[in-house]
Amino acid sequence: MITIYDTPTEAMTAVTDGWYNRLAASLNLSVQHFQLLQPPGLPASDQGLWDCFNVVPPVTLKYNRWYYQQPTFFSQYAAVVNGLSFPESDFVKDVGADTYVQWQAYLKTISPPPPANTLPTVWFQWAMVNAPSVANIGRSDLSTQLLISSAQEVLKPYEGTDARPADFSPSFSDLKNTLQASSGARFSFDSTHDDPDVSNSWVPGDDPNYFGIWTGSSAAFHISRKFASSKITVSAEFDHFATLTVTPGQWYNSSLLHQAWASQSTPPWIDSSDWQTYFGPDGSFTHAVGSLVAADGITLTLDSDADFTPTEQTLIKGLVAMGDWPVYCPIASSAVSNSITTGPGSTTIQFKSVPGNPVVLGFNVFDIRSYVGAG
Repeated sequence: MITIYDTPTEAMTAVTDGWYNRLAASLNLSVQHFQLLQPPGLPASDQGLWDCFNVVPPVTLKYNRWYYQQPTFFSQYAAVVNGLSFPESDFVKDVGADTYVQWQAYLKTISPPPPANTLPTVWFQWAMVNAPSVANIGRSDLSTQLLISSAQEVLKPYEGTDARPADFSPSFSDLKNTLQASSGARFSFDSTHDDPDVSNSWVPGDDPNYFGIWTGSSAAFHISRKFASSKITVSAEFDHFATLTVTPGQWYNSSLLHQAWASQSTPPWIDSSDWQTYFGPDGSFTHAVGSLVAADGITLTLDSDADFTPTEQTLIKGLVAMGDWPVYCPIASSAVSNSITTGPGSTTIQFKSVPGNPVVLGFNVFDIRSYVGAG
């Protein structure tokens, strides 16, 4: 029987924060951006990889994918794009009705009509002679119209029935090739010495750990608290590891997302309150994945001096396939393996990933302001 205590889970959170700091330091990752994935991603295809990072990451150092139900990056981007518009009436208001009539008359004299993507330039050349006081604002309005309509048109094949999958870079083969060309790493963790202080990270303060000793277990379980209070050491070896930039496919328009973030007005928003819906403090689109951290050929050997009872040892052994701290990777395929040995005052767990099977350990996360290049 598992005893659950209705008490805080500082011990499990602290030991995981210590592991977070050790992993970041050993792989030269910035705690201003790094987010640990729990359990890590184990993709086997392009779609599997893209599904892993096509997400609006939660504001937490440890992204427990069993706990957080996050919207996709694509869905939020598409919702923003489809929530934008620049009506012709606003262009008329900015340049003046008389000037607009003259502009329309001028367009009718051009044969063949100028392509839509040239209208801002055609306008500016005409307006500098005929309406210089509104030349710049008119060009800006037409550029915004073009930016919105172009982005919405590009999105159409990715929406509705028979929609294309939202693609990204890297592809799965790119990830494998990059890892094979990358160096490895060896490091160790000791819970009695590694610092659990994350107050200077991008999510300072209380950043709870929602897993206990195995995947899906509570950090408040007596077994988990006993484990976290023990002396834990981890010997880690990665044959290869790399950080790869995540780039959305051709369906994405970075300039339009920047403009949507930079302006809360109508236009470009159809409903100005939507800015808060997506980008406000409690919005659904406040962060994005800038890059992923992956490793190949992982061997982790964990030792704990927790004195588990025979019943607790049996329980831990029976749940080893669920995945164990610190990677929590369930044995869902032959790509990973977990083994465990227990005895009085001794528990050893070994996690291995078969070379050639990338494991996504986490992300580098950026707030939306930085992601759109606004600082």
